[in-house]
Amino acid sequence: MLSLIIIIACNSSKNDVSTLSDSDSIENALIMMIEERERAMINKDVETAISQFSDDITWINSQGYFFEGIEVVTDFHHMMAGNDSLDYYYEAGKPRIRILDEENALAYYSWKMFWYRKDNPVDTTMKEIGLMTLNARKYNDTWKWNAITNQHTPWFYDSVEPVIIE
Repeated sequence: MLSLIIIIACNSSKNDVSTLSDSDSIENALIMMIEERERAMINKDVETAISQFSDDITWINSQGYFFEGIEVVTDFHHMMAGNDSLDYYYEAGKPRIRILDEENALAYYSWKMFWYRKDNPVDTTMKEIGLMTLNARKYNDTWKWNAITNQHTPWFYDSVEPVIIE
């Protein structure tokens, strides 16, 4: 009987370690995707940014416009990156990852996009600050973003932390 308890206890802790390492692996993969997306947005590399999206991606931008499907979301990104009179400065905060299961997760991060006139870079025409919520799903061993929502916030947060109401 004691042997059985020891075996069960050992197997249980093995599973916990495996789950922890799987969680760490998922979290690291999604954080790396967000970091790659930030670099792509800064460099206006639409193809790299879009490569992370599923074909059935949905996107609600910070003004509330709903975009559906990879073609439309690609057009939206080309519109931002290819603007003939405005350019932008982009920054993403530290992501917070919530793993739902082995094939689904949520990611949250603060972002800012300051738009300025190309002919006068010191002329910031619009300061957008917000929180991005991304749904990630694993497709054939590859993580893809399949639903994204942006919302404006009054401040940029270096990291997303839970709030406690006292």
